[in-house]
Amino acid sequence: WSEAALNFLGLSANKGTESLLASSREPIAPPKTKSKPRLDMASGFTPEEEISMKLSRINGAINKMTKEEIQEKLANIGLNTCGVKDVLKKRLKNYYKRQRTAQSNRALTEDDVLKFDYLVVIDYEATCSETNDNFVHEIIEFPAVLVDAQGNVLGDDFQRFCRPKLNPKLTPFCTDLTGITQSQVDNAQYFPEVLVEFENWMAKHKLGTQYKFAILTDGPWDMARFLKTQTEISDIPFPQWARQWINLRKAYTAFYGCGKVNLQHMLQDLGMTFQGRPHCGLDDARNIAAIAARLLKDGCIMRVNEFHRDVRPSAVNSRGGGRAEEGGGSSSSSSRMSSSKSRLTQKRPQTKEGQPTGSRSYHGESPDIPQEGENLEDLLQYLKLQRS
Repeated sequence: WSEAALNFLGLSANKGTESLLASSREPIAPPKTKSKPRLDMASGFTPEEEISMKLSRINGAINKMTKEEIQEKLANIGLNTCGVKDVLKKRLKNYYKRQRTAQSNRALTEDDVLKFDYLVVIDYEATCSETNDNFVHEIIEFPAVLVDAQGNVLGDDFQRFCRPKLNPKLTPFCTDLTGITQSQVDNAQYFPEVLVEFENWMAKHKLGTQYKFAILTDGPWDMARFLKTQTEISDIPFPQWARQWINLRKAYTAFYGCGKVNLQHMLQDLGMTFQGRPHCGLDDARNIAAIAARLLKDGCIMRVNEFHRDVRPSAVNSRGGGRAEEGGGSSSSSSRMSSSKSRLTQKRPQTKEGQPTGSRSYHGESPDIPQEGENLEDLLQYLKLQRS
């Protein structure tokens, strides 16, 4: 069956099949004398079972391929060749899964269909101080980036600065971290006016009317912490469109089967580099959107996986979203500066709930870009690195 699977992959015996088969330490088992049942309805196998059995053989062949062989195959079929080996394997396997599914002449199941026409990537920047003792965070940058269902990052971004109300003067720490100047927020509108502009921007793209969409963020903090606090400060209702969202980190770890990651880890795993200035909200959102686009093209089905804590999941119309999970809250402040390796090859022990346990350790490699919600000492260290 190995040769048949390799032939399906386009690897002939004259072009490296011998080396591929030789890379397996176990000898190929001799064929059984007992004839195998035919894979058709007369044998009792359903079309779905036929597809599953053929894909199993293809996946087995892919598992034996080297990284270079996988990259060569991806290049031949026009797919992206960047990323660590586990990412490349997942990408190639999903390609053949979609190919075989298309050949099965059956209606696509619910899991085969993307639930949303568009993803709206949001990454707020908020006021902050070095100590953050009793400091109330107010949104000072409101960016958004559109990603379509085919995994294309669209060029019509949204970005507005917001004028803080409680702490109108930015701290030097905040300016150093975000790059947002005092004059930018002084000349900006207050958050309620910016929110109206954002919703008009969504209406221009017919989001929520003609097209289904979901908010996507890097972690739970943008919706569950920053937006929630801001609506309370501004004394306005929490927006209906923000009551459920996709946490990219959860979607990434579930799809690639890896441990806990942050933005920098995801970029490194996919063979990408951060474009722009870290902690510029629009640049962060664009990099998050690039990761989401890569996930879509690799075959990931995006589902809502977090909800506003005041909303019961059973009462929310997820419009095709996945399993309801309550989002919200801040991340642990006890996490240390992590290794630049995540990752896909370093799987963690799982709890009963399926969440990775333990924390990453720092092995003296180049530090990651700290994220909102992580240890403040990491942010301070990162600022020192920037100044040097």
